[in-house]
Parts: sequence; structure tokens; C-alpha cells
Amino acid sequence: MKTRLLLPVVCLVLTVGAFDPALKPDTGAGSSKAVSIRLDGELLKTKSPPLLIDSIVYVPLNEFCKAMGSAFVQREDGLAAAISPGLLISAAAGDCYIIANSRYLYAHGQCMMAGNTLYVPLPPLAKAYGNVLIWSALTSTAYLIPKYGPVEDGGTFYDETDLYWMSRIINAEARGECMPGKIAVGNVVMNRLSLPAYPDTVRGVIFDDRGAVQFTPAYSGAIHCSPDPECIIAAKLALDGADVIGKSLYFNNSRYGSWAARNKQLVATIGNHNFYA
Repeated sequence: MKTRLLLPVVCLVLTVGAFDPALKPDTGAGSSKAVSIRLDGELLKTKSPPLLIDSIVYVPLNEFCKAMGSAFVQREDGLAAAISPGLLISAAAGDCYIIANSRYLYAHGQCMMAGNTLYVPLPPLAKAYGNVLIWSALTSTAYLIPKYGPVEDGGTFYDETDLYWMSRIINAEARGECMPGKIAVGNVVMNRLSLPAYPDTVRGVIFDDRGAVQFTPAYSGAIHCSPDPECIIAAKLALDGADVIGKSLYFNNSRYGSWAARNKQLVATIGNHNFYA
């Protein structure tokens, strides 16, 4: 993956979809209401209605994928797959992501069962199918505009070297954290990578020691431990644009002080880590 070239495309899809403030009207915690979805202007009809739950648009995965022209298989344990030319999607209840063509796309909400129906957040599905997603709060309608075609395969999208080092720094820094806590460490690396003041490779950012060591595991040896499967998934999510801590460039264990804690603004606390911008 050529990180600096790919990031603008990823951000375009997510900005008009998952991160557009208009897509996240405040409906109140735990509340839900029906919404409409239009694909290229035409109303997308599903027997089970799409819903707006805690500011996230959810769709019934089986009916949505069938309406998009995909064959669909769902198992009783909450695992599901949709297949169409050039695209394979899989999702599981409880996960905060879907898998599309071996890409891990962050859902900004958990896939969940409602009776026998698996509901999935709409933004990663829009990205998987190559659609721009625009939300109208006035009409409670999500508009899908075909533009890109099926998402690029993970085998060519993920740079092996970037994935190697990203998964290892996440493992060394956040192995025991929740998935968002793992992704957040990857976000710090990606945020630095996007700025000219930092090295221009994932490995370079991790091993950067100008002024001071930035990531202790890079020099303690912990960076070389093999990552567990969840850390590899978190690395793929971070490399694919998942964002849980905004523009944060620093983090530390919340039990200890640090230069960032004294000099930077606290953005979020996730698990045992504080994140600063």
C-alpha cells in the first residue's frame, strides 16, 4: 500500500459517510428510528427496515446485499457472507467491522442480531460496494451514489511491511486492550505518518528517536514479539482508515505522567491509555 497516495481516497469515502457530522444526528442513546435508503436515486426496498440507532444507520445485511445484487448466506451463529462479481463480504454479530475482499472496514458500531436478522452499519457496506454515502437529516434518507466499484482486494491494498510493523507495535503497546484501544495506537502511527515532521513510513515512525524514543517497545525488544490475531486485525483496520481518536499524536499509560500529559490536550481515554493532540 502506498500510504500517502491512498489516504485521500479513503478519507473521501468516509468523510461523506461515516464521519460526516450530518450523518450522525443526535437521536439519544439507545434510541432508534426508521430511515430510507436510495441507491442512485431509487428507493432501496427491504422487508426489515433500515434503522438509525445511536446516530449510526444500520441495515439488514441479507436484504441489503440482495438488493445490491449479491447472493447471501447466513448461519444461525450470526456469521454471514454476501457474494457478487468482484466482491465478497463477510460479517459477524458482535464485531465492530466487516470484511470485504479481505479488507477490514471499521463499522463505528457493532454488527448485531435483531431476531434472526443480522444488522450491520451502513458506512462500511457503502465503501465495500464503492458507493459514496450522503445523509440527509431533513428527510432521514441515506443516499448511495455508485462511484468506485468494489473495494480493492486486501492482497494488493495492504503493504506487507507496513502491516508487519503496525501489527507488532499494536501488539507491544496494546495487546490487552479492547479493539478500539488497539486501533487507537495504530491511529497515532497513521496520524504521524501523514505529517511532514515525521518519517514517511510506518517503520520509520515507530523507530523514530529524534529528540527522544517515541515508542519504547521499538527499543526494548518487545516490538519483535509475534502479534496475536486481533492485533493483526486492528492493524488492518488502522491502515484502512479506521479512526477512533481523531488527530491524536501521543498516548501514554493512564497510570503514569508523561510529556504529552503535561503539554498536550487530552482527546480520549480508552482502556489503560490516554490519547493527546
